Amino acid sequence: MQNCRVLNCITGLSIGGAEHMLARFAHSLTNTRFEARVLSLMSPGPVGKILEGHGVQVDTLRMKATRPSVMAFGRLRPAVRGSGCDIVHGWMYHGNMAASIGARFDRRQPVVWSIHHSVDNVLDEKPLTRLVIRALACMSSSTAAISYCSRISADQHESLGFDPERRVIIPNGVDCDEFRPRAEARARLTAAFGIPAGRMIIGNVARGHPMKHHEGFVRTLARLHQDGYDVHGLIIGDGHQEGAARLMARALGIDDRLSTPGPRADIAELLPGLDVFLLSSAWGEAFPLSVAETMASGVPVVVTDVGDCAWLVGCSDLVAKPKDSDGQAAIIRRVLDLSAADRKALGMAGRTRVTENFSIKQYTERHVQLYETALAHSERRRSA
Repeated sequence: MQNCRVLNCITGLSIGGAEHMLARFAHSLTNTRFEARVLSLMSPGPVGKILEGHGVQVDTLRMKATRPSVMAFGRLRPAVRGSGCDIVHGWMYHGNMAASIGARFDRRQPVVWSIHHSVDNVLDEKPLTRLVIRALACMSSSTAAISYCSRISADQHESLGFDPERRVIIPNGVDCDEFRPRAEARARLTAAFGIPAGRMIIGNVARGHPMKHHEGFVRTLARLHQDGYDVHGLIIGDGHQEGAARLMARALGIDDRLSTPGPRADIAELLPGLDVFLLSSAWGEAFPLSVAETMASGVPVVVTDVGDCAWLVGCSDLVAKPKDSDGQAAIIRRVLDLSAADRKALGMAGRTRVTENFSIKQYTERHVQLYETALAHSERRRSA
């Protein structure tokens, strides 16, 4: 069959779940008839280097984060047309809009959107984001498909006017060869961050953002410490050095029990060293990649009931209410009180769930099927 080129339009290529998902997906397409190219609206960040290292061509419109410019949008048409793409695939809200606008110039390529966000309350979003969501709802029926990484996200967006006939659910996928149990991870983790060897480590991987509710993470940590557990918190991601978590740790007197090292490139080598992973998010999650990666690493996870986290984990005993630090602490206590063998078994059950349902191989196969369907539908329309 003839090879096809897919232009992936994304807001930016800084560190983030959707950005990393795109990088792994683009690399995994090398074994298919689809070739990935990437168009970043903003100047590429660290994930751009990862893509280029995989041999994926990355272009940019060099938009500013503060506001889009007419000049930048003027570069959209030649960027899409010059890519020679057969499909335009948008990632996240602004990338979806750019994909549709860019493809409209040629009116030949099918457009696929990817939604990686949940909207519990649209009023929690920034004014510009609310405006973009409303515009996308009006444009949604012109797409070939809208790929949601969670079922709840699909329901939420359709309630905001997104075309339900375009719905396709494709959960995020994990490279289960990269994210796996590692015997040396514990020693590597404690040495990297100077954590006393005997402490039980509660981890989280996310940028500093109110929806992640990291002050709640610290409250949970403090509750465990108050109950006599020798625990240490580790939050990996940008924006924590003087963020909500750090300030809360100081206020609660446990500043020495929290490490916030910033972004790391060796996440896969560190996650297996955790005792428990806690997703403390209050809203905004759809299908958090960090949770799936931790499960693939063989570590027990505790999540809040946001997005499709409960479905991802597959065990209601590991799901707590958002903003309920006492409830989260109670679940973590039960996990920490397990014997080492039972805790390992719990973690390995999570890995099995990911390998069987949420692997990068399955993610790629589902997208290839989506692309084939979109191309066939487009061909029928042109022939009619």
